[in-house]
Amino acid sequence: MPKALANPRLFDDLPVVFDDFAQLFGGALRDYLSARIPESAGRAVDLGCGTGLHAALLAPHFADILGVDVSAPMLEFARTRRPHASVRYEQRDLRDVSVGLDGQFDLVFSAYTLHHVPDLPDALRQIRELVRPGGQLILIDNVDPRRQVPRAWFKAEARKGLMADLRHRRRSPSQAWRAYRRYTNRGLLDHFTTDVFLTPEEFEALYREVFPGVDIAPMYRARAVHWHAPGAQPRDA
Repeated sequence: MPKALANPRLFDDLPVVFDDFAQLFGGALRDYLSARIPESAGRAVDLGCGTGLHAALLAPHFADILGVDVSAPMLEFARTRRPHASVRYEQRDLRDVSVGLDGQFDLVFSAYTLHHVPDLPDALRQIRELVRPGGQLILIDNVDPRRQVPRAWFKAEARKGLMADLRHRRRSPSQAWRAYRRYTNRGLLDHFTTDVFLTPEEFEALYREVFPGVDIAPMYRARAVHWHAPGAQPRDA
């Protein structure tokens, strides 16, 4: 019998597997983020930074980056594999990041984390306050009309992806099988099938209410949110 998850929010036992999965399947997110990163800016925060994959992408562009996550093993992986002089990794709940404690940021970023947060509307309002006037907010999270995704769906998607990779040579055979094994990893699926999502309609209604004028774009099973805070950027930012 599979071991029950102590806490489905955490990937404590899977940093290597999770990181490999994110690298294999996160190209669209990285392209989206790279297209919106300013050439040079002051401060950024990655809420739910995991293994530091996106903090490392931001690092050349920001003088100071705070990466927070609740998982100590994920953060240890990030510190070991993706150290950077401008990045501080801290074990904290993203809801503990506040203007009073941490100030405001030129970029507030989070990917595939916020569906874990209790009282999401309140959390989003707190996150909005972290954005400096004239700064940017980029949030990516999954949506699903079923709210929860069954294990069989992930396995079927993995088979379709494998066949397409091999037929159209999107990946080498070894890379295709590696992607298939990651997509069907039991530990990852134990986590993914416990996730509960907003429907696309609920997601858009909530995020448009909290972030007036926001741009929301589809991204596979997710939505990408891009918002500019009103006001001019301070000269000394």
